Amino acid sequence: MALLKRLLRRLELEQRSHNVYIGGAGEGGVTADARLFGGLVAAQATMAALKTVPTFPLHSLHAYFLKPGRPANDIEFHVSSNKDGRNFAVRSVAAIQGGELIFQLQSSFQRPTPGLHHQPQMPKVPEPESLPNRDQLRGRQNWRDMPVDVRMITPITGLEPLPGAQQLWLGVNGDLPDDPHLHLALAVYASDRCLLDTAWRPHADQGELAGASLDHAMWFHEPPNFNDWLLYTTQSPAANAGRGLAFGQMFNRQGELVVSVAQEGMLRVRPSAPD
Repeated sequence: MALLKRLLRRLELEQRSHNVYIGGAGEGGVTADARLFGGLVAAQATMAALKTVPTFPLHSLHAYFLKPGRPANDIEFHVSSNKDGRNFAVRSVAAIQGGELIFQLQSSFQRPTPGLHHQPQMPKVPEPESLPNRDQLRGRQNWRDMPVDVRMITPITGLEPLPGAQQLWLGVNGDLPDDPHLHLALAVYASDRCLLDTAWRPHADQGELAGASLDHAMWFHEPPNFNDWLLYTTQSPAANAGRGLAFGQMFNRQGELVVSVAQEGMLRVRPSAPD
């Protein structure tokens, strides 16, 4: 719960000037190699864009991870207005840390409109409460305190090749306020979990993964609600030239497709340490 509270504080951006917001770094989104978790930067950039479009729901975002973020410095999110139309609004967000551009996001908002509807059927899977926690399976001692609780349906990636597909449940370790923007930002944060790992699974016997997200795209079909579990299904159709591609779909427990995700990332074998 403590790390969830810290993450929520990271998403409470401070407005420094017109369309410029400050997002704190530090605990709640730091990777094992002391870089900022890409999902945290993407979630903060999303919150910055949301603050400038109060009337239209966010329907898509497209982002590029340009440089590793560092946990020691805050990040400035500069929001630019690209379009303010009758039915659509578009915002660009530049994330700057230490004077360097580390992340860019383009987001599109649409006035709610009735229309046609279809979606894939949600897979039949075990309930999350009966499944093992991914961080516990990976030997992390503080797994109960992680902001996002990941429950594995498929086996976790180990040392043997596995199909490039995973099924898992995503939840949060605590109760959230009834703020749709916060739930949406947490869906962005959590969507970065396991995608690149899915592309690595067919090559797990090659050694340890040295990867990093390159770009990330999301489409929002229904408002996500993280006060209940979301089923996250991922698959990787291809890997080539040191890159891996993965797609994801999030369903709520009512069977509605909430979010679609796509990501390409660097996919390389970590060099062996010298003897």
